[in-house]
Amino acid sequence: MLSFLPGPLLLVINLLLVSVNTCIFSLPILVMSIVRLIFPVRAVHRGIEKANNAIYRQWSGVNGLIIGLTNRIHWRVSGVENLCIKDSCVLICNHLSWADIVVLCHVMRSHLPIPKFFLKHSLIYIPVVGLVCLGLGMPFMRRYSREQLMKNPALKTKDLATTRRACRRLVLAPSTLVNFCEGTRFTPAKAKAARSPYRHLMPPKAAGLGFAMGQIGRDIDTIVNVTIAYPQNRVKPFIALLKGDMHEVYFHVETIPVTQELSGDYVKDKQFKHFFTMWLRDIWQKKDERLATEVYPHESVGLAGPTVSDITPEEAPAPHAHEPEGAPTAAPAENKSR
Repeated sequence: MLSFLPGPLLLVINLLLVSVNTCIFSLPILVMSIVRLIFPVRAVHRGIEKANNAIYRQWSGVNGLIIGLTNRIHWRVSGVENLCIKDSCVLICNHLSWADIVVLCHVMRSHLPIPKFFLKHSLIYIPVVGLVCLGLGMPFMRRYSREQLMKNPALKTKDLATTRRACRRLVLAPSTLVNFCEGTRFTPAKAKAARSPYRHLMPPKAAGLGFAMGQIGRDIDTIVNVTIAYPQNRVKPFIALLKGDMHEVYFHVETIPVTQELSGDYVKDKQFKHFFTMWLRDIWQKKDERLATEVYPHESVGLAGPTVSDITPEEAPAPHAHEPEGAPTAAPAENKSR
């Protein structure tokens, strides 16, 4: 255990160890990505996807060892005891920090297939990491302002095409399509600006998930609903994790069977769009109640805002990319308050 060392030193150690670990496991992924381009054969692609899955598990396992080496974390994990999904699935989760990705990969590495995150397109230019994510088939999404979409409505369909490709690859080999439905990290200021009806969550955006379910809903059996919280590190938990100052992680999992009613045309079917939006809001309401009861029982005062039923369903079906902690954000078409 190195948690007794000063925070700045642990920050350097964590960054060094994680970088070395990532570079080591990146090399075979990059090589297989080149092979994938040279041999556009379905059987070859299936083999590469399985190999990538195995590499991801090893990478996540080593990262878990690094976290345990530099932090003394009390893990409050529930719902994974008998969870073992071999086929493709969809995972939905609230969003607090970049730490969410590290924690998700660590806790779920032995329970779910390799995760595929929706990422901001700018992240593709990060050395090594961008190419590896591209090789793993993670969809990169562009953000467009309302003004850009008004000038060129065709831009909206680009993200839809990216989502279609990600969904097709999900069917090719077992994967977990991860959707942070809130579209941005939760902070009290953002929640207040968005008039969130929840105490500990941002309002969920059903468009990305609804569109994805329309593409692959008939090919999967399960939606995995994850709730994450960092009770003692609510401000910049990713930095706390790197500095060895993460004290507690709350991680609850529940599975939702995929029924026929969850698959529909979110873009064109207004009745399905309304149903799916209300279905997701109900999940978020229960998630918020769980956080209020199990994580923050002494915080009885919530944020001022509308009731869940007062929120108007989204107009655009584009999914939302993951947003780095502390990075400047561009206002999306659906929500200027972000």
